Amino acid sequence: MEQDRILSYLTDPDLPNGLEQINVVVSRDRYGYGLTVSGDNPVYVLSVREDGAAHRAGVRVNDQIIKVNGTRVTHCTHVDVVNLIK
Repeated sequence: MEQDRILSYLTDPDLPNGLEQINVVVSRDRYGYGLTVSGDNPVYVLSVREDGAAHRAGVRVNDQIIKVNGTRVTHCTHVDVVNLIK
């Protein structure tokens, strides 16, 4: 069964004025969501599988995860964020 997750993250759009908030729907495929995360408050994207679900949604390495399905995760642990994404 496919599952969708709505991720909100901050990314550096290579602009001098800083970060941009992006909201995307990541649809789980047969390999999962195609990303790994690292860190605690905040949690960052550590890797994105090429051609994976997260990659297709526009998620990039070093993006800071700020919400999962509408739940703010800026002060959550790594384990909490992973459990919300699962």
